[in-house]
Amino acid sequence: MNILICCDFDNGGQMAALWKAMNKYTEHKARLINFRCTYLDYEEDTYNPIPDKVNELANWADFFILGETLVPNIQSEPIYQKIKHNNCIVRAGGSVARTYPNLYCTGKLANIMKTGAYHDSTITSRIFPMAHTVNMYQFNEFPQANQNLDRPYRLVFSGTALKHTMGFSGAIMEAWRLLKKKYDASVIEFINIKHTSWAKTLKIKATCDICYDQTSLGFYGSSSIEGMYYNMPTFCYVNGWCKSIHPDLPLISLRDGRAIFDKTVEMIESPEEFWKSSKDGREYCERVHGAKHAIVRWTSLIDYVQNEYRM
Repeated sequence: MNILICCDFDNGGQMAALWKAMNKYTEHKARLINFRCTYLDYEEDTYNPIPDKVNELANWADFFILGETLVPNIQSEPIYQKIKHNNCIVRAGGSVARTYPNLYCTGKLANIMKTGAYHDSTITSRIFPMAHTVNMYQFNEFPQANQNLDRPYRLVFSGTALKHTMGFSGAIMEAWRLLKKKYDASVIEFINIKHTSWAKTLKIKATCDICYDQTSLGFYGSSSIEGMYYNMPTFCYVNGWCKSIHPDLPLISLRDGRAIFDKTVEMIESPEEFWKSSKDGREYCERVHGAKHAIVRWTSLIDYVQNEYRM
């Protein structure tokens, strides 16, 4: 089957990952249209095509996957003309879906199957129908870890601009303030990544020791997955909804700055505690988020939407 994957922007590089996994691990043929690029320098197949090229690919496709919503315009019109409830899935994940859920529940997308954020209660409670798929990664393409505990512990925080706010990461910033008072630069190095391409972010993370994500949203995403893959103890608050879907998720789920500080100190002072807090991350990531395994969820969902889904 011919599958056309389309996105205005590629949230977390997930549409490029899906495109590659679909062609590598399934019998389907996939193409990717990326109408806009971001500073994150994601991989591309067909970038910002002219309307005639979009029309050609839309006619080629048997099935469509939209990465978030597409801005209705002359470029996206051939795609909107083709999609219907049994030939399309929309990935709804991230700040756009969280902020503007009505975009996914009205108009042409009203009865289209959504996926990608089932573990995120801030989205799945407002966008429906919502099926469960997970972020996927080709971990063999990640930079090799270069961690060395003979140097200062490298503490890393990397999130979207949204996460660099007091409302989303204030507890982490509070914990870091306390850590700076307790330890000097010979013990801890603080790395706060902002506005950096994904490839460069991974190279930095491959050299770090403890990872910090968000403390308020209640779910985990790329930043936590990257930290766990590098077997870093990873702080990220996950709520009961997310835990019910991923009960064996090996994250340190804390929300309070003092508690995050205390746990960080415990790991720095005790190599055994550090190891206990980090040992299961890579295995979990490869088993749940490795592209070869994660693509099975997508192919199963495509089969369901095409053959069984009823509005």
